[in-house]
This record gives sequence, structure tokens and C-alpha cells, in this order.
Amino acid sequence: MDAITTVEQYRKVLLRINMLMNKGSQRISCEEMSEIRILRAQASEYERVRYDFSLVAATDEN
Repeated sequence: MDAITTVEQYRKVLLRINMLMNKGSQRISCEEMSEIRILRAQASEYERVRYDFSLVAATDEN
């Protein structure tokens, strides 16, 4: 699983998740559901690193 490192990559991942989710639970394949889980994990990690200011505060204290 490649980490998201740019805003552009993040936006592409969100668009892909949205496209897959719009298919609906009855029309989505198992592979697509797995893809959503992977993409969601990537997006969550990107958000955690980019927007978790406690990580910045912790490094500033050291």
C-alpha cells in the first residue's frame, strides 16, 4: 500500500472512493469493496499525519 504524500493524490483517492460508493452496496464487487478499504486506510493515514497537530506539538517540545 503506497502512502499518499500530496494533496493531489489525496483528492484522487477521495474521488475514487466516492465513485465506488456511488455504485451502491448491491452493485459493488468484493474486489471493489477491498479497494475501498485500502483507499480509506490510505486517506485516513494521510489525514492523521497532515491534520494531527498534536504530532507537531510533540516534536516542538523536544
